[in-house]
Amino acid sequence: MSVLAKATQTLDCLGAADGPLRLRDVAAAVGMPKSSTHRMLSELTALGIVRREGDRYAIGPRLLYWGAIASEGYDLRAYAEAPMRRLRDRLGESVHLYVDEDGHKVCIASVESHYSLRPFVALGRPGQLGAGSSGKLLLAFAGDARRRAVLAELARQGDRHAPTVAELDLMREDQWAVSFGELEDGVVAAATSVCHPDGRLAAVITVSGPAHRLVPERLGEFREPMRECSADIAALLKADVHLAAAANR
Repeated sequence: MSVLAKATQTLDCLGAADGPLRLRDVAAAVGMPKSSTHRMLSELTALGIVRREGDRYAIGPRLLYWGAIASEGYDLRAYAEAPMRRLRDRLGESVHLYVDEDGHKVCIASVESHYSLRPFVALGRPGQLGAGSSGKLLLAFAGDARRRAVLAELARQGDRHAPTVAELDLMREDQWAVSFGELEDGVVAAATSVCHPDGRLAAVITVSGPAHRLVPERLGEFREPMRECSADIAALLKADVHLAAAANR
């Protein structure tokens, strides 16, 4: 594993923690000797990427700066926020926006349910394409080569929930995918597509919640409200394209 990969793994560990971690906890989580982990953390701390609080370490302020820059590049988030909030208020469940980033599904926006019992989704963390409702629908819109590679990897992992090519074709046609406890026991989710004006997939919208609230009958009732949310976001994307074209005339 490269130094950069080790640093990324270390930051993922710190980002997933409930609070600052001791050196031994970080070393155990990333599978490195304490001496190597200490050198890594010391360098990251000197760069402001990690901060040290006594004998513990946490994500540093430089990542806030990078995060702000990165978020500016996701205009889609700004367009999606209001429609996502309306969808959350209408259905009562958590709403998330996923994109395909270099062969991984990544959540770039989240509007959480007001219920205390709700799924947790980490913004920006890469996930398995082809897994869960969002991963399956993103894969359904992917190119043939990526489809084959992902399905082969899921088969190698022995994923019993892996979709077939025929199922992916149907998901793309319907612009709809569901999952029942595929990524986490007791969690149900549905996804629908958001497309650019030229028909390319921009993202997928998901609604998720615990199985005792999202029974199959209720999940079916989510389809139309989710499609309306998708259409609202797509309309804003289309309006932005027209404004940009007008500005360049």
